[in-house]
Amino acid sequence: MEEKLHYCNLAIALLAVLAFSHIHYRIWSLETEFKSLSHVHAREKRDVPMSRGKNASDTLWLTSLSSVKIGELMHKCTEIHEYCSEQDDVRGKPGPVGPVGPPGKLGPPGPQGRRGLMGVPGHPGPIGPPGNIGKDADCSTCPVRDELLMEREFKCPTIENLECPNNKEPIPTTPWPSVTHQPMPGLVQQILTNYSEVEGCVKICLKNYTLDEEIEETITTPVAYIQGVTAHCRLQNVGKPVFHSHSTTYYGSWMRDAYPPTGDDARKRYVMNHFQGHELIEFRNEAEMRREHVGKVHRLPYIFDGTNHVIFNASLFYQRAGYPIIAKYEFNSKQYSQFEIPGAAYRGDQYLYNNSMNYFDLAIDENALWVMFHYQEEHFLSVAKVSFFVDINNLTIYETFNLTTVNHTDVANGIVVCGTIYLVESASEQSTYISSAYDFYRNTYSQPLIKWINLYKNANMISYNAYDKRIYIYDHGYMLSVPPLLHWLAK
Repeated sequence: MEEKLHYCNLAIALLAVLAFSHIHYRIWSLETEFKSLSHVHAREKRDVPMSRGKNASDTLWLTSLSSVKIGELMHKCTEIHEYCSEQDDVRGKPGPVGPVGPPGKLGPPGPQGRRGLMGVPGHPGPIGPPGNIGKDADCSTCPVRDELLMEREFKCPTIENLECPNNKEPIPTTPWPSVTHQPMPGLVQQILTNYSEVEGCVKICLKNYTLDEEIEETITTPVAYIQGVTAHCRLQNVGKPVFHSHSTTYYGSWMRDAYPPTGDDARKRYVMNHFQGHELIEFRNEAEMRREHVGKVHRLPYIFDGTNHVIFNASLFYQRAGYPIIAKYEFNSKQYSQFEIPGAAYRGDQYLYNNSMNYFDLAIDENALWVMFHYQEEHFLSVAKVSFFVDINNLTIYETFNLTTVNHTDVANGIVVCGTIYLVESASEQSTYISSAYDFYRNTYSQPLIKWINLYKNANMISYNAYDKRIYIYDHGYMLSVPPLLHWLAK
């Protein structure tokens, strides 16, 4: 059986060799034939067949009195053609363009092309006509909390004669009213300050009122250092993250001016890639940032370090790399200024937070510029309040807070809202908490336990913007924001 298989294999091999040889022989023969034909370069003359039939004696009448035989005419034409071909083989000038032919049939539709870029937004349209008058709301079944209901009786007003009550106590004769507990209207104050016969009666009838000038107001919250802002709110909760744009770098920051000087500055967005560099990218608005249409690139005089930067009044505040210095760079005037925080950790592996590339964390709320840092060889978190006072260009460290109960390595980031710092536990876990807070004005600690979501588990920049009341996040290259739920307190 094995010998038969051996013979079969041998026969198949011989057939394959013969077929291969035959194919190469055919190819060689075709190449030889092609080379022999390519050597023929001379132009051959073609003989024009002359008609030898019964119509060979036919003549061609040129006019009514002259004729020529067709055979002789064709012979002369052939000689002329041969003479012209031998003298010059170049064709003559092309003739004039012929008339346009009729349109042909429509062909099948071609494939759909690529979608073009989005165009420039158009001008806003005209204001539409006013709508129809709405119906009156019926809120008879709306739920209302009991503490918001006011009890009052609807009665018609009555007219009574004003009589001074009989009081055994002597009427004071001093030209000043007695100290009472409730403020009075301005008209009553004028009556009491001008001593008259009616004064005694008024003093007796209005024993629960006093002059405004005798009230001593107790200020529970210091006045904000930036004119026209407030510091009387508390963070209750945060909303869901909102996506804005995406970058190509995992580490970085994106910002909005917290105090824009003009309307155009309010629409601008700023991006700083990586945790070290010397460029600040400016976009005209958020739509241009999504399309990556760069409006301007600001080259900083010194390299920045970290990702927690802030922008206030068209100026960038950042840490100067390699120094315990907070730098300020103005976009319009290109001026540079700085101030130093002595003793702060600023290089090596002495980072401020866990899983972070920052030595300093900058924040601007409704009151001042706050700089979060930690001293070398110290484990607690420190916060410096940089007061702008009257001139926002004058950078001065007004006060430093040492949060001895907070270990700076146990938190991942911090934000300052209304004079209170809120600390996030982790930046790498998707679900974590804002577990601790400290009120700088009231000098009190608290544990709000607000749930915090890190969608992409690498939130290296968290910053609160006091202009639009939103928290900006740079998470693994994604630019997000969350709306905070603030509870406003009485001043």
